[in-house]
Amino acid sequence: MVEQGGRDFPLLNWRPSRGAAILLAVGLVVGLAGGYAAAYKQAPRNASPPAASSGSASPAPGAAPATGTAVPYLGGPALTQDTGTCAVQSGRELELGVQVTNGSAAVIKLDQAHAVLPLGGLRAISQRWAPCGAIGVDQDPASLGPGDSTWFSVTFQVLVGCPGPLPVQFTVDYSTAGESAAVRLPGFDDLGNVPYTGCTGG
Repeated sequence: MVEQGGRDFPLLNWRPSRGAAILLAVGLVVGLAGGYAAAYKQAPRNASPPAASSGSASPAPGAAPATGTAVPYLGGPALTQDTGTCAVQSGRELELGVQVTNGSAAVIKLDQAHAVLPLGGLRAISQRWAPCGAIGVDQDPASLGPGDSTWFSVTFQVLVGCPGPLPVQFTVDYSTAGESAAVRLPGFDDLGNVPYTGCTGG
């Protein structure tokens, strides 16, 4: 008994039974779950999505990648350089040529060809669709069928004593299946193996 202010109160010493304790625990769990669900439903629906990173965006799953224009041949340019080369010296002029082949399955139309001189030392003065040293021959092919070959040569004025270390390359413009293209041909890595008067190693 507890005495307070002249009044007596019984001391609370009550313990719930095991069944009551289980019911109390279940009720507490259900109440917490209900409160969490209510709070989740009240979240703002107009919240802004997280900002995207500044990196490159990944394509959506299943999206087809962008593709370029299809070409009518496989494995590289339609016009390729063969192993055949030629060289003819006339005074201080040097004519250099390469043989080219249409390696595609379509007809190609040949356009202009140009000499490329990475180190200079030469100046192109004329060119023709013909082998080096050919007299009265100018093939000038308007087109080249599949597997067909032709020669292209350029005459240079030599501006140095010996042209041996100079590389000479060529570019050729052409078109096939209505598409324009250009190819850089390796030409000559250098002119060290080209005979030239007064120079050794040729």
